[in-house]
Amino acid sequence: MPPSMRVETIQTDVLVVGGGGAASRAALSAAQAGAKVRMACKAPLLQGGSTVHGASEIMSMGAAAGFGDPNDSPEIHYQDTMRAAEGFIDPELVRVLASDAPERIRDLLDMGLKPDQTIDGNVKLIQSDFGSYARCVGVSGKTGKAFVTAMARELQRMGVMVDTPMSLVDIVRDNEGSIAGAVCLDTERQLLVHYQASSVILGTGGMHGVFSQQVSTPEMTGDGQAICYRHGAELVNLEFHQFGPALVHPYIQLFSKSCFVLYPTIRNANGDLFLSRYLPDGVSAEEVMDEKVFPFTTSNVSRYLDIAIAHEINEGRGGEHGGVYFTFEGVPESKIEATIPNTVRWMRSKGVNPLTDRFEVGIAFQCMNGGVRMVNTQAESSITGLYVIGEVAGGVRGPDRPGGNSLAEGQVFGHRAGTAAAERSKKDDRPSSDKTTFNETLNFVNAILERGQPQFDMNEAEHLLRETMQTYCLVEKDEPGLKKALSIAEGIAQQIDSGLAATPSTLSRALSLRNMVDASSLVLKACIQRKETRSGHFRTDFPVTDDAHYQGAFIWKKAPEGLRSWQYTYAMAE
Repeated sequence: MPPSMRVETIQTDVLVVGGGGAASRAALSAAQAGAKVRMACKAPLLQGGSTVHGASEIMSMGAAAGFGDPNDSPEIHYQDTMRAAEGFIDPELVRVLASDAPERIRDLLDMGLKPDQTIDGNVKLIQSDFGSYARCVGVSGKTGKAFVTAMARELQRMGVMVDTPMSLVDIVRDNEGSIAGAVCLDTERQLLVHYQASSVILGTGGMHGVFSQQVSTPEMTGDGQAICYRHGAELVNLEFHQFGPALVHPYIQLFSKSCFVLYPTIRNANGDLFLSRYLPDGVSAEEVMDEKVFPFTTSNVSRYLDIAIAHEINEGRGGEHGGVYFTFEGVPESKIEATIPNTVRWMRSKGVNPLTDRFEVGIAFQCMNGGVRMVNTQAESSITGLYVIGEVAGGVRGPDRPGGNSLAEGQVFGHRAGTAAAERSKKDDRPSSDKTTFNETLNFVNAILERGQPQFDMNEAEHLLRETMQTYCLVEKDEPGLKKALSIAEGIAQQIDSGLAATPSTLSRALSLRNMVDASSLVLKACIQRKETRSGHFRTDFPVTDDAHYQGAFIWKKAPEGLRSWQYTYAMAE
C-alpha cells in the first residue's frame, strides 16, 4: 500500500456501524447485555443521519404505551401497520414492533427524555397517518435528535467507544460465509481499520445522497445496501421509498399536513398559480391540501399537489434552488402560530419571516421503505451474524406505514439486534482464522490506490446520478424514464469498473460513489419490475393497482448467474 495508508486492527465483541437512532440503541443494548462494543460512524455522533436531522410538526414515535385512548393497544398498532402494507411486510416483525414499542419509549423516558405535554401535564400524543388512535410521542418536532441525545449520554456513561469519521468499506466474512468483522476507512487519519468482531450491526441509514433534494444529510449513500448486496444478502421492497414536499431554501425542512391546511399560496418561477391546472373536475385546491399527508401517496387526492410541484420543477418552471414558491400571505398570524408553532420557531431562527417571506418548496427524498431483509425478529440478515436496523433494513415497511413507526422500528429492532449480537458474541467459539474475506477487500482497495488519480470526473458523475434519480425516480415514474436512469447509472458503473482510482484523501468519496451507483441501480430495477401503481410507487404507464399480479414483495439477491429476483407474499395479519 502507499506509505500514507496503513491498517489498524481492533478486536471487539460487537461492532455497530452507524450513529443514528437505531445504531445508538443497538450499541447501548449490546453494552447493557455485557458485550464489548465499538461504534464506527461516518459522521460524528449527533451530527449525521435521518434520526438526528429529521424535523417536522409531527415527527414522533408510535407506541401504544397507555398514555392515550384506553381503547388503543399494541394489537391495534399491529393491525394499523398490517393494514397499510399487508402482503409486503413480515407479520412477526410487525408483532414485535407493536408489542415492544411501549417498553422502548419508557426506556427513553427513564433516560431523561422530556416529551411534549398537554396543558394538564400529560404526554401530548399525535395521531399519525394510518393510525387509528393518537399514540405518537414527540419532542418539539425534533424528536429523533432528542432520542439520540438521551442515548448518547448513556453510551458515554457506559464507556462505549465511538470511532469517527469512519466510512464503511466492506464487511468481512469467514470461510463459511458468517460475519467476522468489517473494514472501515478512517478518513481523518487516512488509514484502514480492520474490526474483528463476532457480530456486526449495520445502521448505515438510507440513500439520501443519491437524490439532489433530500431532508437529511448526504453522507448516507446506500453503503449498507450496496455492500450487503455484493455479499449475497437478500433485499426487499426496494421500489418503495418516501418523499414529499419540503422546504429546500433558505433551509431544509419537511412540510407535513399542518403546513398545507393553512392553504399557502403556491406559484412557479413565472409567478403562475399552477395547482388548478393539475386538478380533475370536482376536486378543489382546498380539498387537496386538507387531505395532504406525508409522504406522497396515490391513495387520496393529495397526490395532485406532489404531482403538480414535481411536474413544474421538471418542466423548468422551478426556482433556482429546485423548488416552487410558497408564502402564507393572507393567513392570520394567530392561525399560523397555532397550527405550525415549531415551523414558525425554526423559520424565525433562520431569519425567515413566515408571515411575509417567500420560500422554495420542492419534492425531497425522506426515507427508504425497503432494504436488507430481516429474516428473524432479532433483525438478523440472511448473512449469519450480520444484523440490520433502521433505514438500511427491510421487511417491516412496505408501500405505506403509519407515521411514527420509523422511530419505533429503530428503537425496537436496535434493542433486539444489540441484545442478540451480544449473546452471539458470548457463544462464539470459532477459532481465529486468516481465512476471511479481509484480504480480498485489502487487494481491492490497493488496486484503487495504485491507479492514483481518478480516470473520470467524480464530481460530474455524482451530480449526474443525483439529478437523474431526482427526475426519474421520485413522483412520476414510467418505463422510458426509469430505463434512461438505469442506463445512466450503468454507464457510471462501467467507468467505475474500468477506472476507479483514488488517493488516500479521495478514497472515501470513490467508494461512496460506487455504493451510490450500485444501490441506485437496484432501486431502479425494482421500480421497473413493479408494473403497477401502489401508494408512493406511481407509474404513469401503469396507473392502476394490480393485486392479481403484484400483491407481494420482490426480493433481490446477487447470485453466481447475476441478479435474481422473485416475488414473495408475506403472511396476512394474524
